[in-house]
Amino acid sequence: MQVGKIAGVKIVLNPWFIALLLLFALADMGGKVLLVFSAVLLHELAHAQVAIHFGFSVAQVELLPFGGVARIEGMGIVGSKQEIMIAVAGPVASLVLAATSYVGVLYGGMWSDVWEFYYKTNMMLAVFNLLPGLPLDGGRMLRAWLSLYMEYGKATVIAASISQWISIFLVLFVVYEYLSNSTVNLTFLVAALFLHTTSNSEIKVAGFRTLRVLSQKKGELVARGVMTTTYFTVVNHVLLKDLIKRFTADQYYVVRVVDTECILGGTLTETEIWEKLTSKGLYAKIGEVI
Repeated sequence: MQVGKIAGVKIVLNPWFIALLLLFALADMGGKVLLVFSAVLLHELAHAQVAIHFGFSVAQVELLPFGGVARIEGMGIVGSKQEIMIAVAGPVASLVLAATSYVGVLYGGMWSDVWEFYYKTNMMLAVFNLLPGLPLDGGRMLRAWLSLYMEYGKATVIAASISQWISIFLVLFVVYEYLSNSTVNLTFLVAALFLHTTSNSEIKVAGFRTLRVLSQKKGELVARGVMTTTYFTVVNHVLLKDLIKRFTADQYYVVRVVDTECILGGTLTETEIWEKLTSKGLYAKIGEVI
C-alpha cells in the first residue's frame, strides 16, 4: 500500500509491516505506531541515500516489519563492496538514532518514556537487521561477501538458509517463553513467520537473480568503459553449467578454450557465453559454442 512520496521516492507499506502496526494498536500502543513507522522509514532511507551516492536511482522504498527494501534501479550490477555499504547504512542509521534517543532518556524529563521506546525500537532494528539471514541487511552483506568467492545463486541460498534457521530459533524462543511465563512474544512470532516466508522466496528466485545479475554486466561494461576482467582457460569438453558457476558479480570474464593437447581453439567473452546459453542450453560443451 503506497502512503506517499519523499523526494520522488514512493513509500510503500508491506502487508507484514501493516500487520505489525495492527499488533501495536491491539496492544493499546497506538500512540507508538508513528515512532515505529519513522524508525523503519529513516532506516530504509539511509539505504536509499547511499545507493543514490553511488549513482543509482531509487524508485520505491517498501517498509517491512524489521527494515525494508529500497527498489534500486540497476541493483543487479551493484558490486559486492557497494552492496555491503548500501546494506550497512540502515543499521548504522538506526544505531545513530538509538544513541540520540538514549540522550533523550537521560535528559528528556517527562518525555523520557517516549525516548526509551524509540531507543529500544532503533536498537532492535539495528541488531535484528545485522543477523546474517536474507532479506535482512546482515544477510545481504553476507551474500555480497560470499559472492566474491562463489556463484551468486549459491551465496543467496546459504544466506536464505541461515534465515530459516533463525526463524526456527525464534519460534522455539516463543514456545519457551510461553511455557515459562504463559506469555506470547508476538514480535518474535511475526519476525519468525516473516523470515521463513521471505527466505523461501529468496531461495526460489535465486537462480533467476543469478542470471539477471551476471547478464547485466554487459551493460555495466559498456556504460563504464572499463571493468576488472578475469581470464579462464577451459578444456573444450567442460559443460557450460560448470563454467558459469565460477562467474561472480564483480568480475567480467574472458574464456580461452583449448583442446586436450592445450592447443587454443578460440576465445569467448562472458557476454558471448550468455548469448549462446539461451540456444545451446546448460549442458552444452564449451567447445560447441566457439
